[in-house]
Amino acid sequence: MLHDLVAPDDAHECAFQPLTVESRQLIPVESLRKRGLALVRRGHLIRAHVDASGAHSAIDAVGPGSCFPIEGFVDGAEQPRSSVFAVTRALICTCEEQAVHDTLEAGGREALDLYALEREASRRAERLAGARARGSSPEKVAALLCALADELRPGHAPQRIPIEFQHRDLAGLLSIRHESVCRILRAFERQGLIERDAEGIAITDRDRLERVGPRTARS
Repeated sequence: MLHDLVAPDDAHECAFQPLTVESRQLIPVESLRKRGLALVRRGHLIRAHVDASGAHSAIDAVGPGSCFPIEGFVDGAEQPRSSVFAVTRALICTCEEQAVHDTLEAGGREALDLYALEREASRRAERLAGARARGSSPEKVAALLCALADELRPGHAPQRIPIEFQHRDLAGLLSIRHESVCRILRAFERQGLIERDAEGIAITDRDRLERVGPRTARS
């Protein structure tokens, strides 16, 4: 179904645009705007998740022959949700998201749905990896709560983590002690960042929670 994107003929032009990135350089944001898919031709790259505070957390390493989704570079976006850093001099080829969508749509609704589900699964994994990569336990827990609220039931308000998620479950997702999760959640509750009730954990101050620092749980 993606053959027409990469194999130009009389009816099609190659939908991918090449981009060379020098060693130890970030891929320029403007080069990825409206792009949805990237193929690595040469070199090695590190992908990072970018949170609301602008902090970068490494989540993936990509080499020749691999592809990766490009998230967050859309019209009107002030800050991308991801960044790509070249470990070595690299050549990548990027394709517009709309071109991928149109090509898959020609293959039937099932292909488009499968692609969308795969992107959602990738985004969830990246958000969890980004939370684990944060520098301190309070930052990890805050990032995890935001990720779960966004990804478990996208678009629902108020943002809530279901009561069935025990402290041990949250600790397991972050690879930290569950006692640390208990202490941090109590601190978040005292500070008005979250509320806990019979339905679970509700985020009450998303802006502050997204900007939690390493000393937050001590106050």
